[in-house]
Amino acid sequence: MRVRMAVTLSLVSCASGATLAACFDLFHSTDDVLTACQIDSAAAGCGLDAGLELCAPTARAARQQAEHACAWLGACDTPLGGDAFGPCMIEGLMAFDCTANPSHRFKGKAADLWACLGTVRSCADVDGCLFPGGREPCGSGQYTACGSPSSGRASNADVRFECQDGGLVGGENCALRGQTCSSGASGALCSGYGAGACPVTGSGCYGTSSIHWCTDGGDVGIDCSSFGTQRCSGFPTVDSGVQWVACVPEVDAGPAATCAPDASATCAGGVALSCPTGFVESLDCTALLGSPAACAASPLAPPFDWTSACTLESSPRCASDSCDAAVLTGCGRGAAFTVDCASQGLGACQLRTTDDGARAACSAP
Repeated sequence: MRVRMAVTLSLVSCASGATLAACFDLFHSTDDVLTACQIDSAAAGCGLDAGLELCAPTARAARQQAEHACAWLGACDTPLGGDAFGPCMIEGLMAFDCTANPSHRFKGKAADLWACLGTVRSCADVDGCLFPGGREPCGSGQYTACGSPSSGRASNADVRFECQDGGLVGGENCALRGQTCSSGASGALCSGYGAGACPVTGSGCYGTSSIHWCTDGGDVGIDCSSFGTQRCSGFPTVDSGVQWVACVPEVDAGPAATCAPDASATCAGGVALSCPTGFVESLDCTALLGSPAACAASPLAPPFDWTSACTLESSPRCASDSCDAAVLTGCGRGAAFTVDCASQGLGACQLRTTDDGARAACSAP
């Protein structure tokens, strides 16, 4: 179904100071277009509570679940982009550790994929999660491409895969991070917009959930339907003028802690605190990256990325992926993540050449 962009709501604003470098048309409506969930509420990822069953009972259990999912994903398919072990672990911990990430619990397609990967026991299982529509055919040459859409539920439209000499090297499912696959001049990439370029009307909310955010490298937006309350909105307020857009967070059942909207983060004991939407949000950087120094007070970049303050890149603990027999060490945001491949029922660690350099992965069983 082709989505038609309706006329904007004339909420054009310009951020003051250094918050944004340009004025953006931030709101767009697709209210007259039915979503897949409106057409079929039983479809995968359509329940409002779709991500709640992901929450592990303890932080240790969440880490074990993430290690299992990420080790098997890298072993069975070349770890492209965000599927490399280090970046994968950060996303996996946010998916499974709901205490560390209480404000934007994973929902929708992202929740479905993490639930799928958390229970894999074979490479066939991994392929079923990664390529819902089946493994993609390859032509000659070396290239990356987006998977084929389907009229049914099993679509590979969110999948970015790599081909070499007629064979499928591997792939990554962009929906694990609330994105989709788009094709650009230099190949396929995970993006907020599937058409390969930013919308002609620029950055902002499209419909009720999609954030398109245009940069020199293309659209780096996300789909809020995979997180929190599954809604996108503009802030500080519609009445006072919208300066940025963000995914609306979940808040506690009791009176919500409100705050003046601000697109920056502060740190308290390794926890990033932010308020881009007028409600206090938190993300435990220490739990995600393993260090109390992992929180960096700074503007959110982009302003809808509640995770951007969690980083060790200014004083990295991990410079490059490595292997020590069965022990894999993968880097993500400057932090080191390790796993014993044998403990996961997988083969020895090996370095693999990917489009993002040499990345460590366990061998397939």
